[in-house]
Amino acid sequence: MSAEDVRDPALNLVPARYDDLPAILALERSGFPPAEQWSGRSWSGELVGTGRTVLLARAEQTVGVISLFTTGELADLHRLVVAPSHRRSGVGRALVQAGLAAVRRLGALAVMLEVGYANEPAIALYQRLGFEQLRARPDYYGPGQHALILKLYDLPGWSGRLAAQDREEQRERAELAGYEPPVAGHEPLVAGHEPLVAGHEPPVAGEETL
Repeated sequence: MSAEDVRDPALNLVPARYDDLPAILALERSGFPPAEQWSGRSWSGELVGTGRTVLLARAEQTVGVISLFTTGELADLHRLVVAPSHRRSGVGRALVQAGLAAVRRLGALAVMLEVGYANEPAIALYQRLGFEQLRARPDYYGPGQHALILKLYDLPGWSGRLAAQDREEQRERAELAGYEPPVAGHEPLVAGHEPLVAGHEPPVAGEETL
């Protein structure tokens, strides 16, 4: 299990309101250098704009935010910010999953996003959740700062695929730990005993088997 899978049980995901703007801007300041931070004007547009979905992650304070824009059958993941103190604790994954579920209910069938070419933790998270790389955009964030364009297809079937992937990873972890999960319909063998073949009795001590 990766650290990104471990979600704080005290974490709450709630829709953002306009008066959450100061907390969101504080996340921006803590999470990005000045040149990469979104402005108050940009976030105001996300909070009041048509078709926007903005969710907050709260523990004792606001520790993450995600913003998506839905138009017709396509949604764009505009922004994901997690407080440095809560990275690799499941906050990012929880926000993305909640955001995808929200835009799916709005009718989105696919989701796209841009992510920094060198932002390996974010790329790994998105790919783990089912996003696929489409192409690169040179200098998207400025000279020498390239972006990757990722897309999640078939959003209605996404949750089932993710659940199947999680089950397979659990099985692999169990095998690595030396434990083989029982297969449905099969009883585990008792040490020192061979399984019985249907229609045959076990041999009696002292008698030869054919």
